[in-house]
This record gives sequence, structure tokens and C-alpha cells, in this order.
Amino acid sequence: MKRPGNCLAHIGLAALLLSGSLALAQADDECLACHGDNTLKAGDGRSLFVGAEALSLSAHGQAGLGCIDCHADLKRVKDFPHAEKLKPVDCAACHEKPAAEVKASIHSPDRKSQDRPVPSCPDCHGTHDIRAKDDFESSVFPINLPHTCEKCHEGRVKTERGAEFIKAYEASVHFHALEKSGLTLSANCTDCHGSHGIRDVHDPASRVARGNIIHTCGRCHVGIERDYLEGVHGKDYAKGIKDVPVCTDCHSEHNILSPQDLRSSVYATNVATVCARCHDDEILSRQYGFTTSRLKSYYSSFHGTASKFGETRVANCASCHGFHAIRPSLDPRSPINPANLARTCGQCHAGAGRNFGRGKIHVVSQKESNRGAHLVKTFYLILITVVISVALIFIAADFFHRLSLKWKK
Repeated sequence: MKRPGNCLAHIGLAALLLSGSLALAQADDECLACHGDNTLKAGDGRSLFVGAEALSLSAHGQAGLGCIDCHADLKRVKDFPHAEKLKPVDCAACHEKPAAEVKASIHSPDRKSQDRPVPSCPDCHGTHDIRAKDDFESSVFPINLPHTCEKCHEGRVKTERGAEFIKAYEASVHFHALEKSGLTLSANCTDCHGSHGIRDVHDPASRVARGNIIHTCGRCHVGIERDYLEGVHGKDYAKGIKDVPVCTDCHSEHNILSPQDLRSSVYATNVATVCARCHDDEILSRQYGFTTSRLKSYYSSFHGTASKFGETRVANCASCHGFHAIRPSLDPRSPINPANLARTCGQCHAGAGRNFGRGKIHVVSQKESNRGAHLVKTFYLILITVVISVALIFIAADFFHRLSLKWKK
């Protein structure tokens, strides 16, 4: 059984809260007496209209906050209309942590200049119609967020690669899953860049800096992150080697397309040229001790020739070496380990035996590096030239013979 004293205390607290709510409601009514007029405008033409419904449905309205909770200097106003200029709303008074993150971010007010505008809280969240981030009507709801960011990044903000680079996100698999399929778990701007604590891409603390990008992508692609870190690229990445390829080097950044998309950098016929960016680089080859001419030797093979003509079923780099968990040939788990070559080749060539993969791979038919291949190539070039020349001579002789017979008639 509750004590009478406790009951009285509860009743008093409820009465105090009720009286406070009534006072806030009364203050809001006084504000809306003017601001509820949709024709009300400031001296510079800005609308000063505040919709009562939008205010009540907002995150602040649902929390029971009134006008004077945000416009604190109105608490001292006794006569209306109040002064034309009020102090800017200080969101940090309640939202200390997000405000501190913004202050340390690329959007910090301290970085604002005539050439470099930065957004304020209302630019992203709205003003009197602020909704909770999980509200479908919120400007920062996952499906709506890209368009909110694009308001600045397609016009007001000048980036190194221009507005087209930002707009390219709308062609990506992430955007299609997000907006076209409604999959709110798909990556949007804040998933990669952060929300309030966004850093410049060159800042080591940025989520999209090279030193962090693997783990940023790995928040969604957990299995791929694990495979990558177990492979040769991932092990060098873990050592802090900056030249090692990361997710964005192969898949690009905003315009990430499906591997089945013809335009994708990792489409079957494009993979070889992507890998060759590093593996045909003379400077990198000298620094890290790997062999170059990988693309040339691949394109000299049947696989490469067929790939150049658009054949998608033929083997490319990833078909033999793997995708993310690329391992050296001496690793027993590597698909190009001598013990595994028959199985690897057998994926396309049914019945491939142990001898199938014993020949040289990535053969460069140059005299200095492969005398046998060079001799075979030279022989076939001479043979082909002779055969085609003889055929042309025969055709020409036959043509002139027929022509002379026609003239004699």
C-alpha cells in the first residue's frame, strides 16, 4: 500500500508538468497567432510562416518542446511583436555531442568562407518540421538523405572532381538498392562518410581515407573484408603499405556498379585492365619485386584475345587468381598453387588433368625471356605471311587470267 505522502508528491509533480505543458502551449499559441499566417514575411522577403501541424508532428513537438525552448531570448520578451532579429538558435544547448563532432568536421563553422560555404543544422535536418531520423518524412531518413546532401554538393560546394562525381552515386548499386528497392540498409552518404563528424578524404581520421576504407566497406561486406585481409593485398594493407589496392581502386567510389553491368570496372572483360594498373607499372614492379607485362601476356593468349572480342565466359585474372582472397602461388589455398591448378582449370575445361596446368602461364614470346615461344611465334608469323601471300598471288593471277579471256572475246 502506497503512503499518502508519496501519492501527494506524485500528484504535485504531475500538476507541475501539466502546468508547464499548458504554459508552453499557451506560449506557442501566442507565437502562432502571428507566425501561423502564411503571408507573414521578413523585411528581406523570407517567409516567417510556421505551420502548426508541422510543428506538432516534428521531433521537438512530439517531445513536448515549445518555441521558447529553442528561441531562448523570447523568454524575456513581454511585449509583442518582438524584435525583428533574434539570436540564432543554439542547437548545441541540447545536442552537445553532435555539435562537438560538427565543430571538428569538414562542415565546421570555423571553416566557413565566401568560397567555402558550410551547412548549418537546419540545412540538413530542417527547421520547425524536423523529424526523427527513423521517420520516413525526415530529410535524413536513409532514402531521403542522398537528395539532402546533393542540395549542397551539386551546386554550392565545389569539389575536386565536380558535381558529376557526386551525381554518379545515383547510378550505383547502392543507390538502386536504396531508392529503387527501398532497402534502407544499403550504403548512403553517412554510412561511408559519417554524419556529424565528416572529415576530409585526405584526413587520416576520415572513414574514406585509404587507411580506413577497407573497414568502412567491411561494416556491410563483412565476409569480403575478411577474405581481403587474408590475401596478399590485405596483408600488405595491414602493414600500412599505401600502394596496395583497396576497394575503391577496383570498384570505384560513388559509381559502384554490379560486376554483371557492362560499364562496371570489374565486368568480365574489364578486369584485366584494372589489375594491369598496378601489375604493369614499372615503378611498382621494381619497388615490390613482381613481374610486369601481365596484360600483354594475357592478351597474347587465347583467353585474352577472346576477352578483347567481348567473350565473357573466358578466363580473366579473377577466374584464376580469385577475387578478394588473392594468395601467392606457394600458398596451399591459392587456386594457382600447382596442386590446385587442375581443379582451377577444370572449372572451364572439364576433365583437366594434372598435366593440364604444367605449361608456362603468362608467356611473353620475346627472344630474351622465352626463346622457345619466340621461335614458335616467328615460325607461325612467317608461315602465315607466306600462305596469305601465295593466296593473294593466286587470286590476282586468276583474276587477270579471267580478265584476259574476256578481252579476247
